[in-house]
Parts: sequence; C-alpha cells; structure tokens
Amino acid sequence: ALALNRAFWLAVAAFLVVLTVRIFPRREHDAGRALDRLQPKALLRTAWRLSPVLVPAIVLGVVLGVEVSNGTQGGAAERREEEYRGRNLITWGEAETPWITRVDLDLELDPETSGFKVSGTYDLRNHSEKPMQRFPMSVGDHFEDIEWTLNGEPHTPEDWARIHVFALDPPLPVGESVTVGFSHSGRFPRGINKNGGGMGQFILPSGTVLTGFSSSFLPLPFFESGRGVNEDNALEPRDYEEGHWHGLTPPGIGAGSRYAVTTRVTLPESYRANGVGVLESDTVRDGRRTMLWRSDHPVNFFNVVAGRWDVWEGDGVQIFHHPEHTYNLEEMGEALIGSRKYYSEWFYEYPWQELKLSEFPGLASYAQGFPTNITFSENLGFLTRSQPEAQVAFMVTAHEAAHQWWGNILMPGRGPGGNVIAEGMAHFSTVLLFQQLKGDEGRIGFLKQIEELYGDRRQVDSEKPLVWIDGSKAGDTTATYDKGGWVFWMLLQHLGRDNGLAGIRDFIHRYAQSDDYPLLQDFIEVMREHAVDVEAYDAFVQQWFFEVVVPTYRFSEPSVTQEAGRWIVEAQLENTGTGRMPVEVAAVRGERFPADDSDNDPEAQWSESRVEVILGAGESTTVRIECVFEPEQLMVDPDAHLLMLRREKAVAEL
Repeated sequence: ALALNRAFWLAVAAFLVVLTVRIFPRREHDAGRALDRLQPKALLRTAWRLSPVLVPAIVLGVVLGVEVSNGTQGGAAERREEEYRGRNLITWGEAETPWITRVDLDLELDPETSGFKVSGTYDLRNHSEKPMQRFPMSVGDHFEDIEWTLNGEPHTPEDWARIHVFALDPPLPVGESVTVGFSHSGRFPRGINKNGGGMGQFILPSGTVLTGFSSSFLPLPFFESGRGVNEDNALEPRDYEEGHWHGLTPPGIGAGSRYAVTTRVTLPESYRANGVGVLESDTVRDGRRTMLWRSDHPVNFFNVVAGRWDVWEGDGVQIFHHPEHTYNLEEMGEALIGSRKYYSEWFYEYPWQELKLSEFPGLASYAQGFPTNITFSENLGFLTRSQPEAQVAFMVTAHEAAHQWWGNILMPGRGPGGNVIAEGMAHFSTVLLFQQLKGDEGRIGFLKQIEELYGDRRQVDSEKPLVWIDGSKAGDTTATYDKGGWVFWMLLQHLGRDNGLAGIRDFIHRYAQSDDYPLLQDFIEVMREHAVDVEAYDAFVQQWFFEVVVPTYRFSEPSVTQEAGRWIVEAQLENTGTGRMPVEVAAVRGERFPADDSDNDPEAQWSESRVEVILGAGESTTVRIECVFEPEQLMVDPDAHLLMLRREKAVAEL
C-alpha cells in the first residue's frame, strides 16, 4: 500500500512538471499560435506526447484504487456486509440460538502475510424452551475453504450471505447439545485498508489482536447485530417496556452461558501468543512456537493477542510490552497488582490463576478486559505522560482490570442500563483503587476529571435516566462511564462503606453463575436490602437512577468578619441546577495537596471548617461558618462526594 501510494504521487508529480513546462514555456507565443494550439488535432497531439508520463500515474492510481476497493474496508466488502445484514436480520436478529458450553481451537498465525488457519469445535446447547430445528453460524467475509462437521460427521449447511444455517433432523431437544466442527483459513486484514489504521483486530508483523466478539477469525453461533450497519440502514433502538428486567434476561455480550476454552496457537518462534486462562505448555519446533492455553474457570468470551514482547512481572500479574515501552510500567503494575488484591477483597474473590496485560500496536486506541488477558493499545498507558492530576496509565489499567469483575465474573444483561453496570462500575472501582493507593488527592483528582468530562460531553436535551440508557444517543457514553461511576460512588457514601460493599458482594454472588443476567434495576433491588433507611435510599435512587438531576451551586455576597479571635464567614448559596442533596460547604485556607515543600510553610498549611446544607432546585440559604483561622476561600463539596456541574464556579474568594 505504501509503495503504490508513493509511486502514484511521484508519477502524478512527474506529469505535472511536464505539463507545467508545456503550458508555461520560456517564450510567449503570439495570439494566433495560441489559438492554433487549442485545435482538436493539436490537443490530441499534445496529449499523445504527454502520455508516457500520464499513463504511469493512471495505471498506479487504478491499481491502488482496485486494491483498496477489494480490501477489508473497501466498497466491495462493505456491500457484502450490507448483504449479510439485509439477508439475515429479520430471520436471525431476534431468533433463539444455542449457547456455547465449550470451545476447543487450533490456530496458526503467519504475521508476515496476515494469514491464519483455524480448526476447532463448539459444544452448543439448546437453552430455549422448545426443540431447536435450526441455528445460524456467522462467518467472516474473509474466510476461505470452510469445512464443517456436525457431531463428528461432515456437514454442508445452507449459505445465507455469510450465515451458514444448520438444519437439525430431528430437532435438538431442550437442554441437549450438539458439537459443531469447523476449519478454514484467510488473511486478516485482507488487502489494503482505506487510510491505514482504524482496525481493532488484525494479524500483522507488529502484533496480533483477535477476539471472540466478532467473526474476525472464528464463526459465531448467532447473528452479529452490529455487522453491516451504516447511516442508511441503522435501525432505531428497541423500545423496552416497564418491567422488562423481570424474568430471565439474556447476556449483554456473547452467546450465552459461561464455558471452558482451550486454545492452541502456533506462530513464529520470535513471537509469543497470550490467551485466556493458564499456559499449560510452550514448545518450539522447526522455528515455530506452539502455546496451549486452557481456561481454569468458565469465561463469557475470549481473545488471542500476540507480539514480540518483554515481560514485567509483579505479585500475581504480568505486563507484556514492547521492549522500548517502559515509561509507565511501574504505575501500570501498581494498578494491576492493586486491582487483583483489593477488588478481590471488596467484590468477589478472583477465580483465575493469572492476570496479565498484553500491549498491541496503536492501529486503534482502546483497551479491553478479557478474562485473565487484558488487551491494551500502546496509545493509552504505554505512551502517555502521567501527572499527579491525570494519572492516565493508572486509571486505564485500574478500569480495565475492573472488567474482570464487571463483565467477566458478572456479565450484565442485554437491555437499557446493562452497560452502566459494566462501565460505570469499572469507573467506580477505579475511584476506590485511587483512594486505596493514591489517597484523597488521587481519588478527588480522578472524580473531578470524569465530572468535567460529563459536564462537557452530556447531551442535556436527550439524556435519559441511567436505567434507560441504551447507547443510542450521542451523550450516552459519558453518562454510562462518568456519571455512572459517580453515582455508584455517591451510593456508597449514602449507604456507608460497609453496607455498600456488602451489597455489591451480595449482588455478584447472586448473579455470577445465574442464567439471569442482571440489569441496573436488579442491582438497585439487591442494594436496597442493605439500606438502613429504606425511605432515604428510595429517594436517592429515584433521583439518580430514575431521573436526570445534576446540582449546580453558586455563591453570592460572601463576607468575613472577626469576632473574639474567630472569623465568621457568611454567604448566600443557591442550587441553580436540579436535584436535592445534602452537601458540605467548607471555609478553607492553604493548599490541601501541595505540589512542593510549601507544606512546611505554616501560612500555606491546609485548614478547614465545614457545615452541611440541603438545597433543592432553585433553593438558596445563608451559609455561616465559624473558623479559628483566617479563611481564604469558600468551596462546595471539598471531598468530591457529590456530582455537580461547574464545580470550579462553586468557589468564592474571601
């Protein structure tokens, strides 16, 4: 791709140079001769003379265009993906499909050619309420030489535009299983990308990322709802009715029940491949390495990541990284070790033996917390500059490690609010870990950071309550992550740390092995059982989960007077936002978290005096605080316990 692109533009440049010389000669021609040059014969003669330098540009441009069009992101591939959606959506979009109960894979990788070969088996169980007459297997557009077996016998399913339909005769009884075998090969990516990068999965010399989320290298026993979607064929989100969370809710991601995975990966000796579970063997023969990974506890999904890495090792954790990317290893390692230790204490005992983080090239900027094997783009923690007020490497590591609990141990259900449990609770877990390892400064800094993001990115007119967020609106991402994390943190303060953590442990234990995958309403019901004041709990939940409220505070008329060796601070405080919550107001002096040795200066040392007020929307009150020190500022919520807008404005200089 690079060679064709460079050659094409060099050929274009050569043509433009020659054309310029022809159009702008060193001597001007008289008007009559200029007209002669515009005659058809003269123009054809000029074009013929320029053809030796024009044809190479045309040929190279056509070749490059055809290669891009036929590539993974080209027009031909896009049309086939649209065909997949159009042919199969109505039949398979909401159809009952079997649940995976076991996966066994043999995968061969050739990073130099982006090639792969895979063979394996799925054990699939009928989890529906009636016998299953047929089921789909989605295959990648780039799969070649596909062969199938059904219960060990060769099988030829019907091809429905990249869904292979398996008809069962007799139908599969409820609760019974079949074994589907498959083998195929391909290149991924196939051909040339449109503009380079932009792919979350790939097989390349610089590294490999493959997941079970989509048919990147494996067939999937369900319809891929996001495949082939564009602005022209995207559907409106489903409208869920009240009470939709009652009964059995399907999982938010994947094909159903938790299962065992065995993965054998063969690749060049200089590479290492990481999978989910534990490494049972690592052998080298004839320049090829084979690594066998086996899940030591059931998983909901799985991945394979490969690269040429060095390894950083800590207490029960490993970080596989590019040899030169050592900048933030200690910070990331601290977060990974702390996550395994403290999330196990707070939420649920970590059930797997290993916890590792695998770096991949920055063709995309994301991280994903697969069971035991976190994938992590070099663009995030590895190549970022961490500062006390923005410890990005620590934050992203802590968040992704939290998905071992919120997404792996406990898989949320499919429906509004489900992803808030996964992403909001991961942010909440990060808050707790900041507090545990970085103290108040780290926690408050992180909470202020995501609070500011929420204030900047929320869509006020379309924002839904947390229980109804489905990811379809522009502002849903910040509400899911940033507001969700904040609200869970506020809920912990409301319930008290012991009661709150006990409720979270209870919630995970109830649903970790259940066939009912929980939504936010299920979480609320479990946490209610741990509330001392149920009426106050219901009022909190109504505001923050079932409504959209955000307080905003503003001071006016601040004043300071001195009486008998004390300072009296008075000011009007108004809630110009929404919601009704208790909040602390502090008169302060000095630097709470000094960046240098100013803490040795008595004048700069932190002093504070506080009162609590409760204001509803549009309400105001007179705040009066007595201090034994001369205050410099008034501030609302000094400990970052309440989500608000424009926090920087909720400060008054005295």
